[in-house]
Amino acid sequence: MADRRESLRSLRRRAPGGDRSTMPPAYPAHWEADIALHDGSAAHLRPIVPADADALQAFHQRQSEQSRYLRFFAAMPRLSPRDLERFTHVDHRDRVAFVVLAGDEIIAVGRYDRIEPRAAEVAFNVSDARQGTGLASVLLEHLAAAARERGISIFTAEVLPQNAKMINVFTEAGFDVERTLDDGVVLVSFRIDPTARSLAVMAAREHRAESRAMERLLHPESVLLIGVSSRMDSAGGRFLTALERSGYRGAIHVVSHDALELRGRRAHARVEDVPGTVDLAVIALRPEACLDAIEQCAAIGVRSVVIPAEGFTDSEHGQQLQRELVARARLHGMRLLGPGSLGFLRTGQDAISLSLAPKMPRPGSVALAGQSSALSALLLAGTDTRGLGLHEFVGVGNRADVSLNDTLQHWEDDEQVGVIALALESMGNPRKFTRLARRLTRHVPLIVLRPPGVDSTAPPGHDVRPSTLPRRALDQVLGSAGVVQATGVDHLLDITDAIGRQGLPHGARVGLLSNTAALGAALRGAADQAGLEIVADNRSVPLAPDPRLVQRAFTSMAGLGQVDLVIAGMLDPLTGDGIEVIRQMATVARNSEVVLLVCLITDAERFAEVQQAVRVDPDLPPVHATPYGAVRAGAGMLAAALRPAADDDEPAHRGDVDPAAARELVDRLVPETASSALELAADDSRELLAAYGIAVLPSYPIRDADQAAERAGHLGYPVALKSTDPVLRHRADLGGVRLDIPDETQLRHAVTAMRRDLSFSSAPLDVQAMAPPGVPMVVRSVEDPSLGPVISLSVAGDATDLLDDIAYAIPPFSEDAARRLVDAPASAVKLRGTRGLPPADRTALADLVVRIGLLAEDLPELAMLELYPVLVAQHGVSVVGATVRLFPAPNRTDGARRALSGPAGGDVGAVGQWIDDHRSSR
Repeated sequence: MADRRESLRSLRRRAPGGDRSTMPPAYPAHWEADIALHDGSAAHLRPIVPADADALQAFHQRQSEQSRYLRFFAAMPRLSPRDLERFTHVDHRDRVAFVVLAGDEIIAVGRYDRIEPRAAEVAFNVSDARQGTGLASVLLEHLAAAARERGISIFTAEVLPQNAKMINVFTEAGFDVERTLDDGVVLVSFRIDPTARSLAVMAAREHRAESRAMERLLHPESVLLIGVSSRMDSAGGRFLTALERSGYRGAIHVVSHDALELRGRRAHARVEDVPGTVDLAVIALRPEACLDAIEQCAAIGVRSVVIPAEGFTDSEHGQQLQRELVARARLHGMRLLGPGSLGFLRTGQDAISLSLAPKMPRPGSVALAGQSSALSALLLAGTDTRGLGLHEFVGVGNRADVSLNDTLQHWEDDEQVGVIALALESMGNPRKFTRLARRLTRHVPLIVLRPPGVDSTAPPGHDVRPSTLPRRALDQVLGSAGVVQATGVDHLLDITDAIGRQGLPHGARVGLLSNTAALGAALRGAADQAGLEIVADNRSVPLAPDPRLVQRAFTSMAGLGQVDLVIAGMLDPLTGDGIEVIRQMATVARNSEVVLLVCLITDAERFAEVQQAVRVDPDLPPVHATPYGAVRAGAGMLAAALRPAADDDEPAHRGDVDPAAARELVDRLVPETASSALELAADDSRELLAAYGIAVLPSYPIRDADQAAERAGHLGYPVALKSTDPVLRHRADLGGVRLDIPDETQLRHAVTAMRRDLSFSSAPLDVQAMAPPGVPMVVRSVEDPSLGPVISLSVAGDATDLLDDIAYAIPPFSEDAARRLVDAPASAVKLRGTRGLPPADRTALADLVVRIGLLAEDLPELAMLELYPVLVAQHGVSVVGATVRLFPAPNRTDGARRALSGPAGGDVGAVGQWIDDHRSSR
């Protein structure tokens, strides 16, 4: 321990820049991030630069004497020129420092200094006024992520015993911390590899911060409307009208340039003239004017902003304005809804409408969110048509800052939310979305109308990372998180309305009821197509004006406890009171704890009367005009109730993996400045996979028949002979593979014949050990820019690729999740044994999937891994071929550090470029 203390002291005495290369350090822009704090505000974190010297000195001098003493073990009223140079001139490798900015001021500093090849000393200093907002824990996450990228695995720190806050930062972060007391100083040491506990702590803190930010945005005690004119049809005027009609009880302030008074309210000419505290501002101005308005709002302490303007996506200039808008807002700690936002509203006792919605919906338990104004308006129109009971609506617009992920964080804590419906046009961070959805759908149904495709072009103004995967990949990933996917706005609202009115069915048992055989057949056909479990099908209800006949039939089906959902088809006899029949059935359904959906076939006028009754009466069930519509809504309800594919188990672990060995290999092979992927040699691939307990069948390159015979002698017969040509190496049908060669004579003949038949290819040949016979599979891992690591699995062969029968999932996997992935492709039926063949070892294949998932999670440099073929025998699996490509680690959208999404889906903090421009202009 004394040696360690001396090492730390010598490090502090070391000259600036250390003994490393004198080449100027490369600025790691991908470490920049906008961050959310516990109090709901935002800030910007980035690596320190020499130009920060004055700001760092000012930060140091603002600190209390106690804070300076706890950080430096001395009062130090000023930093010396030598200290300033040492603190601000870093190499971003052995010496790394981050600053957190609020406006132009530094509010926190964190740094590490390497003291051993795998260890570094870490330290923080947080502004007195900002302590308790989570800055130190965020700094620790970002420093740990940077350190892991630089090959560091252990953090140490020296802390005075009275500095309990800093000790708690380490102990409460979820790492396994060792503490010792030496010479009056607490020595702290811990590994910085993410653990299940540290990731859980990070997720909980992220949830708290983002939920709090939405709480501040959606529950303002005072509102400022900027850009209200005397014209009633202006955007600002419409927001004011909506706010007044909603019964909002907080303070309302108005800024207008063409009026002194508006609707009995004093209108201020300037934002700075507004009295009192303002929680939320609506800036209804043209795009260029919004930038100055943000600065004016920051000056009076506004905490959240809504921007309805649409003009930010018309050109590259407009998109740059949007990025600068977010930069300014976050730099001042504000969160922004929009641009292009329709606003938000909430019903009930705490009602508010800061939106362009024409009217307030009926109160209910539905939480609804959309993106563009057009889509949001379409959702609200459908809500009004159905009489859907709404608790809260949010239109995120271009989601430049506040996103649908933020709404999920907020609604998870809202006990009044019974079902959540989202309509998306793009996904900035689908990996995080699925993580939140998996947690949320354990308690609340989540219905999603997703974008046209993860690989499609996003709408203008929506910054997203491109994906290399097909649409079905994200479909499967969302399904594994328990998300119910809708195919259109009507479908989304039909499912949501049904759940909002009646809750979820208790089980999957479905009963069909109809008063004509033809209608019953139509219902049954739609139900069978949807894959519903039909346990009762009564098509013999008399078609008569007497409503008691239908009521009795429904009671006999629903009252016996044999069904969970009844879909009733009614051909209207055009006499009697159809609404009363449905009302009586709804009463029986509630008392029987059965969910009811109705399909009514009638004329337009009577159907409109029924729809109007349903619209105003929340006790009535949804009524559909077609059997398909009713069944489709019922299938969505059941999907939400059963949540069959959601994975709630803990990730699987393997005790024989060696991440450190894999990391050492990657660090040795992948230069930080690489501009293209590096395909590993066969020996390196084997070494990397062996670190995770994955063995590849041995193979050797050969020049001629003599060397082939020599290699085969080492391997033992029978052997396989293969071309290494990328097109031919797995294609026996094209002559690129010859199997089960029994002896040296046959091997020499095979080498000669393959050289002759493949004379058009110059690729060398390999001789390889034979694997036991089995079902050939393909297992791949791809580091997708949008989704991060994605594992895919399929049966090998052209037919699989042509039919797109490939299963996808995001690691890490639980044991059950790995087994589900193995069984997911339709052609995986071959693994279960068919036509007299014994079943293959699916357990061994699932184990391989778990190991590949661990490898992909631990190594973001793993750009692509393909195991092909993997032969799944009756007992065990054999990996015959492996292709590995590595690339410098990307900045994952949902990694082990908290960060708000930036202009490229989280790649770099939104304020970085604006800070540079702002400083250069001063």
